[in-house]
Amino acid sequence: MVSELIKLQFELSRDGLLKDLEGVSPEALDVQPEGFNNNIRWHLGHILSATEQFMFGRNGQLPAVYNDYFGYGSKPANWTGDVPAADVLVDQLKSQLSRIKEIPNEVFANKLPKQILGQNTVGELAALASYHEANHCGQIHAMLRVVK
Repeated sequence: MVSELIKLQFELSRDGLLKDLEGVSPEALDVQPEGFNNNIRWHLGHILSATEQFMFGRNGQLPAVYNDYFGYGSKPANWTGDVPAADVLVDQLKSQLSRIKEIPNEVFANKLPKQILGQNTVGELAALASYHEANHCGQIHAMLRVVK
């Protein structure tokens, strides 16, 4: 079933990401290596907030300010206020994965009220979200090689 494969892809990406982060200091997650537009903490928040919007809508379970910190076009250089620590983001990524896995499989066949980024069903949007996440996980993996 396609919905199970999408959920598995999220699980594989998250598990790989969390494994990559093991033993990495919080300070290293805030380093922005030369040639990269953001730091690893930004990528964690971006994965979290983008996936939340794709999978649960704009009114998901994250604070609205996350879009200011981690949305498209944002960057750490512009952060003000109380930006969530990396460990908070990691906990929220784990919780979010649990919520994704709890989505009933039949929901993935539902048509969206309107097309979003060229996608017409919940499943298509979920597949796009999973691709988006894997792309950012690749960026994090590359940044960790530079930072370490």
